Amino acid sequence: MDELDQTSHAREGALSALREVAEVADRERFGFAIDSFEADDYEQIVRLAWRYQFDDDRSKFKRELRQLQGHVSERILARLELMNE
Repeated sequence: MDELDQTSHAREGALSALREVAEVADRERFGFAIDSFEADDYEQIVRLAWRYQFDDDRSKFKRELRQLQGHVSERILARLELMNE
């Protein structure tokens, strides 16, 4: 197996693990958040972690993760508003 295949396989494993955690999470506490995540959001988390895994400066990772958090938070708030209408 070449390095590219290993990297692709490792990223798929990380993505699979992230999705598995979401599936077994406490739906009563985190249901809105879980339902507000889209498939691309999980992929974006793995891409960010992969891109910055060896970077000692965590500020870029944190900034991009906060941007993703902002998008997901908007979806959560929109879901809550729909429920309250």
